[in-house]
Amino acid sequence: MPSPEVNAKPSDADDARSSEPTGPPPGLDRKLVPLYTEAAAVAEVSPASACALARLLLRSLIQAQGLRGRHLVRDIGELVSAGAPVGLLRALDVMKLSDIEARRPGELNLANGHGDAQNLLMFIHLFTQHVSPPPR
Repeated sequence: MPSPEVNAKPSDADDARSSEPTGPPPGLDRKLVPLYTEAAAVAEVSPASACALARLLLRSLIQAQGLRGRHLVRDIGELVSAGAPVGLLRALDVMKLSDIEARRPGELNLANGHGDAQNLLMFIHLFTQHVSPPPR
C-alpha cells in the first residue's frame, strides 16, 4: 500500500479557508459575539445576510468609540485621525466599500458574494485588534 505523499500541496480551497477568520476576534464585547457568530455561520449560504450582520456589528463597534456609525468610511477616518492605524482605511479601500454603501449600510452591492462577507469579517478582526475599547 503506498504511503500518503508528505509534500502534497494543499488545494486552493484549503488556502482560502486558512485565511478566513476562525472565530470571533479576541476582545470583542461579549454582547456582540452572537452577531459575529451568526454572520460567520451564514456567510456561505447567504453572503448578503452575512454582510448585513457584519455591517451592523461594525456600526456597533464604531458607536462604542463615541462616533455615530452612520458613515463608516468617514467614522473610520476620524478614528485614524485620532491615532488608529491608517491600515484600517487602506483595508476599506481594498474592500471597495463605496461612499454610497458607507453612508447607507442597507444598500449592499455584493459583487463578490462570499468574498465580500469574508472581507467584512476580517475587517472586524482588524478593527478590534487595532482600535482599543473605550475606557469605562
